[in-house]
Amino acid sequence: MSDTSSTQTNKQWLRAYKIIDLYYAAGLLLFTAVRLLPAQPGLKAHISLALTSSVLVIVLADLWSLHYRSRVFLTNALIPVLTIGLACIGIWFVTPFAIMWVLAAIPVLFIRLPLVSAYAVSVGAIVLVLNILFFKNSLDVITLTRLGLAGGMIIITLGIFFNILNKINNNLIETTALLSGTLQSISQGVAVIDKNNRFTLFNAQTCELLNLPASLLATKPTLPEVVQYQIDRGDFRELGEVTPEARAYIFSRGVNVDEHVKRNYVRKDATGRYIEVQTHPMPSGDVVRTYADVSNYENTNRRLKELLNEHQEMSQLILQRVREQMIESMTELALTRDNDTGLHIQRTKLYVKTLAQILCRAERYREQLSDELIEKIVTAAPLHDLGKVGIPDQILLKPSGHTADEMVVMRTHAMLGETILTAAAGADREPTSLFNIAARIAGGHHENWDGSGYPRGLKGTDIPLEARLMTLANVYDALTTERSYKKAWTHEAASAEIYRLSGKKFDPDLVFAFGQAEARFREIAIELNDATSAPQP
Repeated sequence: MSDTSSTQTNKQWLRAYKIIDLYYAAGLLLFTAVRLLPAQPGLKAHISLALTSSVLVIVLADLWSLHYRSRVFLTNALIPVLTIGLACIGIWFVTPFAIMWVLAAIPVLFIRLPLVSAYAVSVGAIVLVLNILFFKNSLDVITLTRLGLAGGMIIITLGIFFNILNKINNNLIETTALLSGTLQSISQGVAVIDKNNRFTLFNAQTCELLNLPASLLATKPTLPEVVQYQIDRGDFRELGEVTPEARAYIFSRGVNVDEHVKRNYVRKDATGRYIEVQTHPMPSGDVVRTYADVSNYENTNRRLKELLNEHQEMSQLILQRVREQMIESMTELALTRDNDTGLHIQRTKLYVKTLAQILCRAERYREQLSDELIEKIVTAAPLHDLGKVGIPDQILLKPSGHTADEMVVMRTHAMLGETILTAAAGADREPTSLFNIAARIAGGHHENWDGSGYPRGLKGTDIPLEARLMTLANVYDALTTERSYKKAWTHEAASAEIYRLSGKKFDPDLVFAFGQAEARFREIAIELNDATSAPQP
């Protein structure tokens, strides 16, 4: 092709050369057959046959070379120049109609030769032919002028067409080279998949990132075939490191998956690298896939998550320890403002734990009372009377009974304790947090099942479960221990009182649990008795 150096290696132009040669050969064979007919005797017929046969041999040789060697025979100019030369001889010795072979050879000149050379040879051929026709065949000037104009029109038309074609082709070659260079220089892998799900374009980074041989992608395999190749090779053994979307794609082998949807996922390959895959649908129906090694980002991100989890665990431990210390401090504070001893705290904790452990065996309480929640309730139980820190000494420490007005003040300790513990909980609104549990116990452990308690007069299950547990434990301990204003009750008397108050002061379910735990209550009361456990003088 004109002004290009890649003609002989260009498959499309080589194919065009073959078609032209085949047409040439067919025409020459037909012409040769006609000359061999008996009706074509004489010297002119023999000259014409010799000329035609000579061109036919060269055309067949060129056709063989194009097919088996992928290049023209000897030179690009051979066939059109030889055709013009022999046609001129034919015009001189045989017939002026041989000019048709000259006109047929001119387009081949523009196809096979550079544009300038094609112009020069074709103009020279027309001039030579016109001179032969003038001197040998004595054609008139008008006929020669017509032939010259016709030849000139052919030359000009072909020149303009191939000039434009050369510019377009050169621009396409430059753009292709630029795009190819850009494609190969970027760090990401880029592949184009056509409407039939086949790889049509890829760069070296695609092969490197996917660890695929270039020879495989060069065969234009389908995407499912590539996925199957990776599966057979063992690229996806650790599916735990693959995102759910990528895992679903792998399981489906990429078959019947709509690739024309924009998606983005990260997977881990067999070498431990994290590969990010992005799918970009194109208006043409093709899909551009990009591949990037994001191992540094993923490893850093995962390490940061691990550090964050460690930090959160450490923070939780520290917060838990701070809360435990606050509970201990508040418990000590409550003891300084109460006539009860520290053994009261220990006993009530054990009573609450015993009741809760029996109660959680029942189906209706199994989900409410987990082992973790029971431990929190037991830990929070000592703070049930924290509100007494706000009761004046003359009322709180009065050895005798309280007056009606003093009882009003005394009863405020429940709401006061709830307020203090709610403030300690701060912004933590989790119902099962330690201070929120303690707040509910402090505010509800004087409520009665029938609604006759204080401070809110709650009734039945409106009273928090942890407060109901504390109510029974607190009353049993108060009955079975000696106070300045009363003697200690026997276990039997205290138990009878609890049974009597079932459905009135106490939750019937808790009284039933108490019935199963009576022996354990008696043991706790004996083991942690204030009198027997006091230090000897």
